[in-house]
Amino acid sequence: MKTASRFFALGLLLCLSSIVQAQSPETTVPITNTGRSGGGTGAITGRVVLPSGHPVSNSVRIRLSNLRDEGMDLFTDNSGNFVFPNLAPGNYTIEAIGDNKLYEPAVEQVLLLRGMRAMVVVHLREKVNANASKGKVISAAEVDVNIPEAARKEYNAATKLVTQGNLEGAVEHYQKAIAIYPAYLTARNDLGSQYLKLKKIDEAIEQFEAAIELNPKAFNPQLNLGIALIKQKKYLIAIDHLQQALTIDSSSAAVHLYLGIAAVETDELETAGRELNLAMSMGGKEFSIGHFYLAQVHMKNADREGAINELKIFIESTPASEETARAKELLKVLSEG
Repeated sequence: MKTASRFFALGLLLCLSSIVQAQSPETTVPITNTGRSGGGTGAITGRVVLPSGHPVSNSVRIRLSNLRDEGMDLFTDNSGNFVFPNLAPGNYTIEAIGDNKLYEPAVEQVLLLRGMRAMVVVHLREKVNANASKGKVISAAEVDVNIPEAARKEYNAATKLVTQGNLEGAVEHYQKAIAIYPAYLTARNDLGSQYLKLKKIDEAIEQFEAAIELNPKAFNPQLNLGIALIKQKKYLIAIDHLQQALTIDSSSAAVHLYLGIAAVETDELETAGRELNLAMSMGGKEFSIGHFYLAQVHMKNADREGAINELKIFIESTPASEETARAKELLKVLSEG
């Protein structure tokens, strides 16, 4: 009865959490290693993926090296899969070298134990123009030279109030800017963002949809509409808009995170795992929330140890987030199971 009660409590926590999960790494197709053998019983298998998270469609050169060996090379198959068999224990460096006109070389570190078969996903990164602006992504479609000066003043006043934490006041000025110039795309997007913070989801969706109607190629409204629809549990529609955002900017960690969330809720677990891992890989510590979600994947896959590990990583890296209390509760139930 005690065990049954724990599983009931765990199930209840999962329902209350309403959080996402990811899928374990894809299986790989072995590739003959034409280089030197490590003379051991371990192996490293992996897959190379594009910045979008999809597997590469042509061969990519993979170099494996460690402190004692300058490296051995092989090429992936046409789905990005590779394997280095017969390796001795040690620390290894894997470098994926794609089209040097499009991608930076990608490097991953692997600690291989005796007899271990390690799995690694190597993410190619697009080359970035050194002169490109940094910060929030705004597509050229979101810049409008026809905005009247009066509307700009209202918009600037709203933006200042946002930085001061006065969201209600900001909403009033965004509304005034839009009343002066209804085609003010960025004002509609930013007004929708404040509605999201105020938990006025319907109003937020109305503004994001209006912005997208003005220009479907605007990145921020597509992303924000996807987020708002997830909050309404309209996951399939959310995925459509998030995929549109992905085609505009595949380097956005936020897009990958929310695609992962929506994919879990629609039981597309392989997609969910890929997107959540991409979000953390691209976004770094800012997206450590992915560990919280990945713990749920392991739980659904009956992998208690994997779930415990992800929850511990999340709690350590994000000690004061909104989800931390739920993570600690889940960790307690799992540890007692």
